[in-house]
Amino acid sequence: MAPVSRHRGLSRRRFVAGLGALPLAAINGSRAFGGSSPRIEIDGSSLAYGGRRLRLTGIAVGDPIYIRADRPASDYEGIARDWFANCVRISVFPGHWRSDPAGTGAALDREISLARAQSLFVIIDWHAIGFPGYYEPTVPAEWGLPPDVLLSDLKEAAGFWQAMARRYFHDPCILFELWNEPVAREKLWEATGEHWPLFHDAWTGLIGTIRNDADNIVICTGGYWAHDLVGVRDHLIADPRTIYAWHSYPNAERGDFAAREATLGGLHRIKPVIVTEWGFCPECTGELHGTVDDFGRPFVEKFLEKYQMSHTAWCFSQGAMPNLLDASDEPSAFGQFVQAMLKRSSASADWSLAK
Repeated sequence: MAPVSRHRGLSRRRFVAGLGALPLAAINGSRAFGGSSPRIEIDGSSLAYGGRRLRLTGIAVGDPIYIRADRPASDYEGIARDWFANCVRISVFPGHWRSDPAGTGAALDREISLARAQSLFVIIDWHAIGFPGYYEPTVPAEWGLPPDVLLSDLKEAAGFWQAMARRYFHDPCILFELWNEPVAREKLWEATGEHWPLFHDAWTGLIGTIRNDADNIVICTGGYWAHDLVGVRDHLIADPRTIYAWHSYPNAERGDFAAREATLGGLHRIKPVIVTEWGFCPECTGELHGTVDDFGRPFVEKFLEKYQMSHTAWCFSQGAMPNLLDASDEPSAFGQFVQAMLKRSSASADWSLAK
């Protein structure tokens, strides 16, 4: 997906820097921390937690500095109670980390502490788009952000993940999503798997950095804006605690769900695949346009439910598209669909709270 479409309609945000770091002792004092939680385990194509099957079903909330700049702390209570989620995905923009790692880390700590206080599993997402030396997109000026805010090189990503591993090694209910949407060729709009060897080597190096300090579950993905998992099944990451991400929006293989399934490359049959971004927007034009009938319901039935995939819908915002909230902060049409689906999943779930 093109990065501009994901945030179309966002009001201009100030670029927040210089936040004072929260003392980690305050974070670690939360009832959700302390190292007593069981590990998330990988069991074939499924996850397990506390000896029971675990399906992560939740919401991507965006990043704490830009998308969540004006959002209340109470969102996490509502996401757990009213949206029936058991997981949230929290993003970090590389440019924010690059400019102010202490302040960005403090902001991330606050969000994670709020989520974990509600017994939500947390995915930390390094929200990089493109790939260094290949495709390096800049963001529109109207976003009010540095143009390179979503760009990262591998050394910077390694530094970030080293910091995350040392910060959160004690909480196995926090998962690490290494790279949001790798893209090696902007105009390659089909799943070919041709860039998986490039990404495989990069992710293997980042995982090695993490494993020096932590054994949290790691999430990797392929090209085509995280929509291409072709070839991964035959060339898996060697790390035994790695699972895989897949992003899916209406424009990809529009209406052809058999072609969409082919982009998974059969990986979902042998390893856990979590859809860390998906959604549709009835009001939008272009690539995100979709309705409950032509995308939402068939995508849920043919993928999320059929294969019992874990997933986090993008995005808990009024402006980051596709938006789960409308202008009055109530669930949008897309949000109503997701909320009802999460309620059904919660009613039939077989998982323990991530305490």
